[in-house]
Amino acid sequence: MLIVQVVPRAGQDAYKLLRSKVIHEAKTWDWANRKKTRLTHKLKDKGHVEVASAKGVLIARIQSKNPADAYFLVEKFIGRLVAWFEDELAAINLQFLPEEAPRKKRRRR
Repeated sequence: MLIVQVVPRAGQDAYKLLRSKVIHEAKTWDWANRKKTRLTHKLKDKGHVEVASAKGVLIARIQSKNPADAYFLVEKFIGRLVAWFEDELAAINLQFLPEEAPRKKRRRR
């Protein structure tokens, strides 16, 4: 799993910046749910980016079934963040976490 952490400059909120930009100006990104926590790219329908906020820092989890689609989403997402918010961002961090194995369901006796 890939996690992108977007750190804004002082006095900014990265989630609010992203939310406003996607609602009003984005042409290739769209919200997939009403809570505005799941971004989808119009070219790839096989994955999404789940976004959340933690004290102004944007946390984005890349969810995809195919690793190639995950890297496509990361590339497009980071590129768009840099293009839109170059002056408002301090850092973009990328974390590679191992995939979690699905838990086995317990059987009742």
